[in-house]
Amino acid sequence: MPDVTEQQAGRLIAFAVQRMGQVEGNGQCWTLVDNGFRSLGFHKPSSTYRWGRVVEQLSSARPGDVFQFSNFRVAVRSDSSDGSWTESSEARGAPRHTAILESIDANGLATFLESNVNDSFDVQRNRFHVRTADIEEGGERTSIRVSGSFTIYRPQISE
Repeated sequence: MPDVTEQQAGRLIAFAVQRMGQVEGNGQCWTLVDNGFRSLGFHKPSSTYRWGRVVEQLSSARPGDVFQFSNFRVAVRSDSSDGSWTESSEARGAPRHTAILESIDANGLATFLESNVNDSFDVQRNRFHVRTADIEEGGERTSIRVSGSFTIYRPQISE
């Protein structure tokens, strides 16, 4: 079964963006993806929480891929040269969470389109790191620690 093209993946992103700030279906995270697949004619494997072909490496992820998180947590600590610091954390998937990747940078900071997060069923855009890293920029050191797991799926087209 062929993978979706980048243009077709862009249509899945557009499907989610058009619904920003609204509840899609029953508001569950997987419903956003499932309804997008149905609307666009993407193939949905019969297995629950499986969204296409597994992408083995994070470096191969591309916009429109679907992330299936499992007990995922990211903690970020930023230390400034003046001695001040900030901490934040994000969690996804207790036990599971489904989200559409909109973008990802070289440091693993990803933007997702998702629902049923942050005490809201609305479709929303959120950014958080998906890999452990230590980054130093402009006198600031940022430590990112990731736990839990995720599987990346590349949507496919029904033949």
